[in-house]
Amino acid sequence: MSAPTTRRRAVTVERLLDAALETFAETGFAAASVEDICRRGGFTRGAFYSSFSTKHELFAALMTRETARELAAAEQLVAAVSGAADPLVAAVDRVADLLAAGRTWTLVLTEYQLLAARDADAAALLDRFAAGMTTQVAEVLTRAAETLGTTLTAPAADVAQAFLALHHGLALASASTPGTPVGALERTAFLALVRGVTAPTP
Repeated sequence: MSAPTTRRRAVTVERLLDAALETFAETGFAAASVEDICRRGGFTRGAFYSSFSTKHELFAALMTRETARELAAAEQLVAAVSGAADPLVAAVDRVADLLAAGRTWTLVLTEYQLLAARDADAAALLDRFAAGMTTQVAEVLTRAAETLGTTLTAPAADVAQAFLALHHGLALASASTPGTPVGALERTAFLALVRGVTAPTP
C-alpha cells in the first residue's frame, strides 16, 4: 500500500471514529446503525466496511484511541504540577478537569459496559480489553506517584480499578441527573481515594 493511500485510510478511520463517538453519545451504541455513523461522517457503507467488519470492531478501535489519549494527557498534566506547593492536590485538580472534558467518551464507554451484561459480543470485547486497560492505568498511576514523591500503599491494579469505577460511576450519575455539579464531587472523591492509597516516599 502506497504512503498516500495509507494516509488517506488513516484519515478515513479517524473521521469514522469521530462520527461514531458523536453518534454513540447521541443515540447509544445499540440504537446507532452503520448508516447513521456513515451519514454523520459523510461516508458510504463501503468506506466503513473497508476499515471495520462490525460496529464492535469499530468500538474497539475507538476505545483504544480514547484510552491512549486520556492516559497520555493525564501523564503530561501530572508532570506539569510536580513543582506545585501541593502537587497531589494540583494533580487531582488537573486530572479531574481532564476527565470532565472527556465525559462524552466516559458515558459512551459506560453505556457499552452496561450493554455487555446482555450482549455476548460486547462482553467478549470488554474481556479482551479490560486487563490491558487496568494495566495501562496502573502503570500511569505508579509513574504519577513517583513523580509526585509518593508511593502507592495498595496494589496498583486495585487502585486503577477503584479509580475507573469511581470515574464511571460519577459520570453516570451526572448523566442521569443533569445539572448536578459533579466537578467538585469528583475532586473530593479522587483526592480522598488518592490520599487513602498513597504515602510520602521516605
